[in-house]
Amino acid sequence: MSNLSTRRGFLALSGTGAATSLAGCSQLDSMGQSNDEGENAVTLSVTPDREKLAEIQTDIDDGNLSDQEARQELEERQLELTKEATTSFEESAGESDISVEESEPKYGLLRVTGPDEAIMDALQNGAVGGIYPGERYQLFVQRQQQQEQQQAMLEEQQQAQNGGNETNGSDPGNVTSGSGSGNETNGSDSGNETAE
Repeated sequence: MSNLSTRRGFLALSGTGAATSLAGCSQLDSMGQSNDEGENAVTLSVTPDREKLAEIQTDIDDGNLSDQEARQELEERQLELTKEATTSFEESAGESDISVEESEPKYGLLRVTGPDEAIMDALQNGAVGGIYPGERYQLFVQRQQQQEQQQAMLEEQQQAQNGGNETNGSDPGNVTSGSGSGNETNGSDSGNETAE
């Protein structure tokens, strides 16, 4: 009986493995067919050149900027590099039979169609940082927009807090004569008088 359960386990496992491999093969076949249709589009993530990013980081580290100014400068320069990399990819895509359906250069995102080999070559040569399903394009763009909005709100809050702290240079305490106790103003008993 123990042989029977072992055989059943083996047959069940091998049957599952065969079904899984067939499902995987059929999915790959469907991906390779008719690249002209929009259904086979993929989302590409383009990233700036790492050497240029390292140069920017070095320049900022060598400068005399506050942490906030350095972060802002880094973000601005990364954005410029991302736009440049995306635009460069868009311009060269036609040479490798890749069609750009949609793009958001400031996010480094493109929705493209084309031969699988050309898209994989772009990934291997470093022009592309990631390949994702085509239907994820809008989701990625929305996420980036939400992050931008959140970042803008945080910056506004920080500016409001900094602005509120800078406009009133006095201590919010009730002591005006320097006596050191909470509500005294000039040593009088009434508590409503101020020292002149």
